Amino acid sequence: MNTSSASTTPDRPKESVRDQCSTGRVVKAPCGVLDVFAGVALLCVFGGYCWDALTLPGPVNPNGIGVGEFPLIIAVSALLAVALMLCLGVIKCFRGSNQEQVAIFRPVSVVLAVLVLLSIGTYLDSLGPIIGVAGLSSLIMLVVGERRPVQILAVSLGLSFGLYAIFVLALGVSFS
Repeated sequence: MNTSSASTTPDRPKESVRDQCSTGRVVKAPCGVLDVFAGVALLCVFGGYCWDALTLPGPVNPNGIGVGEFPLIIAVSALLAVALMLCLGVIKCFRGSNQEQVAIFRPVSVVLAVLVLLSIGTYLDSLGPIIGVAGLSSLIMLVVGERRPVQILAVSLGLSFGLYAIFVLALGVSFS
């Protein structure tokens, strides 16, 4: 055992995670209740997505996969996963045992990040892929707490130009 210490920091007790989190806003809920609320919200979202996928046109080639099949596969898979999560949440709620508490730290940041993600789908066509992905990925990083400007700039530009290289240069997809 090494008894010598060369630390220059004063001896003070370390703050626990609970003490650090008590200074900010925290939303706590039982795991089953949160699963039920999230499941109902996601059922509505993916139900609408499935409805929209059903209205897409079928394939021109009867042996091929058309525009509507891939979104429909995603929608049905997501609906099945959400239904399973919702059933497990209901079982957890009715079980009556002590449920694990789930804490959501910085709920305002979580809501802002969701709004930025929704804006990606809304404004990506009008902004263009390079400016849209770079700008909106920068906003996401700012919302979730990243404050290093070099990190924000490098990741957003790298993501934007990386996607451009993959889709335009490698795959030949035109964004115009």
